[in-house]
Amino acid sequence: MDPEEAVRQIAHVVDAETDDGGRRCAAGYRPVFDRVADHPEADVTELATELGAEIRAGSRPNPATAERVADRVVGVAADGGRVDD
Repeated sequence: MDPEEAVRQIAHVVDAETDDGGRRCAAGYRPVFDRVADHPEADVTELATELGAEIRAGSRPNPATAERVADRVVGVAADGGRVDD
């Protein structure tokens, strides 16, 4: 999944789960998706899945939280293990 598609998917999740405008909210995650996509072995889909799960659970991760999730995703790609929060 490329970053643009990931942002669209998150926008749909936001629209379905909150009263906030999905396009407006999801656009804030674009730089995070771009950063993950810059790592050849990292998977943007994993980031989208984790953010989507948090939104479905009733919270909307702020950009700092999204960055921490991205750190874990990139950490998995970089060293094969999880990066702790």
